[in-house]
Amino acid sequence: ESQLVYNGPQSSIDCVALLNEEHWVTAGEDGHLAVWGVHKKKPLALKSHGIDAINEDPNWISAITTLHNTDTVITGSRDGHIRVWQVGENFRSIKEVHKIQVSGFVNSLAISSCGKFIVAGLGQEHRLGRWWRDKSGKNKLAIITVPDSS
Repeated sequence: ESQLVYNGPQSSIDCVALLNEEHWVTAGEDGHLAVWGVHKKKPLALKSHGIDAINEDPNWISAITTLHNTDTVITGSRDGHIRVWQVGENFRSIKEVHKIQVSGFVNSLAISSCGKFIVAGLGQEHRLGRWWRDKSGKNKLAIITVPDSS
């Protein structure tokens, strides 16, 4: 038997989502958003979710989802936005295409199979610990209608 070891970021990988049968995305504590393929040990594309204005650390990505078999990736953090990303040609790039304003921490994300609805689990605290608290946020489930691109 053999195994392929993937060389990711130095910090933890906290979220993984499948794009298609050969590609997936990861995100984590250091704010990285990476696109991977089965034939490479390193990420094909790497982006940051943004920088925290208070301490200049990267925004920890706490939630990720994809619309399976498309180029759409959705991430959430504590920065007050759900970000929609588009993976580029040959999975070699990723760019932000839309931001959705929310309040609180984005602790979980899902997208409907038709791609018309995003469901977000929002809270006052991060899902993995009580390092921060956003009193303006509410512990709730938000259903967001994705606007038509036409």
